Amino acid sequence: MNIVHLINVRWFNATAWYAFRLIESGIINGDKAAVAGLYDSPVVKKAKELGVETLEAPFTSNNFFEFFKNLKKIHKLINQINADALVCHRGEMFWIIALDKFIFRRKYKLIRVRGDVRPPKTDIFSKFTHNIACNHIITSANFIRNYFIEKVKTSKSHVDTVYGGVNRSVFYKDNEKRIKTRNKYNFTDNDYVVSVVGRFDPVKGHEIFLKACGTAYKNGLKELKIILAGFPENITVQEIEQMIEDNGLKDITIITGKVEDITEIMNATDLGVISSLGSEAICRVAMEFMACSVPVISSNAGVLPEMLPGEFRYDINDYERLVKLISAKKGFIKVYDQNDFYHEFIEKIKL
Repeated sequence: MNIVHLINVRWFNATAWYAFRLIESGIINGDKAAVAGLYDSPVVKKAKELGVETLEAPFTSNNFFEFFKNLKKIHKLINQINADALVCHRGEMFWIIALDKFIFRRKYKLIRVRGDVRPPKTDIFSKFTHNIACNHIITSANFIRNYFIEKVKTSKSHVDTVYGGVNRSVFYKDNEKRIKTRNKYNFTDNDYVVSVVGRFDPVKGHEIFLKACGTAYKNGLKELKIILAGFPENITVQEIEQMIEDNGLKDITIITGKVEDITEIMNATDLGVISSLGSEAICRVAMEFMACSVPVISSNAGVLPEMLPGEFRYDINDYERLVKLISAKKGFIKVYDQNDFYHEFIEKIKL
């Protein structure tokens, strides 16, 4: 089967990751894919590396004439690969594509993927584009699916949840990487390494995580070591360092900055923590940790309650519960494989 993916995102965020996992798995399974995206965007560059047909255009433009020019380019790409489906991973072009498909009875299937914590609009036009003009909706989490059903009045049979999946040829348990990385940071076999992977941003919950680690350490978890693998976005490195200092963790914490091979950090870890205060409509980091056989604990943000049992979660800002979870040295593992992800996606969109 042949699929065109429209992914107009500037960064390789969770939405782009979700889309790219589908593209890569489709190629591995012998299917044909094409990618439409923004000029020089990471997902387009990655698609080119796979040898996938690509189209670059200003898909986020608000210029009315650009909408029609871009639509024409998408139709050309659909015809080039004789596409069975067009998958819209973002909404900027979705409305005009849906309207065009409905008016001109286009033969391809139109699929809307929604992997965003921001709710869709509930006006009449949104209900028309999603529930009538679109062939199927895929959400990355049940809380998003439920919103469609309850607020957008989407039929239950018209919307399905499909969780993402990890490339298992990249993310897997690797003892050599574990030994190498732990040696690099002077960790011993007796050290208990707890890691957070993600940009330095208030929404990622570094403050409550470090506060909980500080309490656990003071309460007797002296084997604790911490890795913060991330880079500054809305919090500076200096602010992170101050949090570390304030919680008495200076001597046991590593800040890595950007890491070329994140699987090295993950394999060196004994417990992965997703401390997010919000967002997490997809949560690829949890999937990547678990694919490396690293147990995970998390907050209740976004999709996380759907991924982890309650015994391994804490309510956002429940600092005392997080202290107990870190000190218990236990977490949850479930493997999310991108090949299974792809086949479930294809099954749900009924291609």
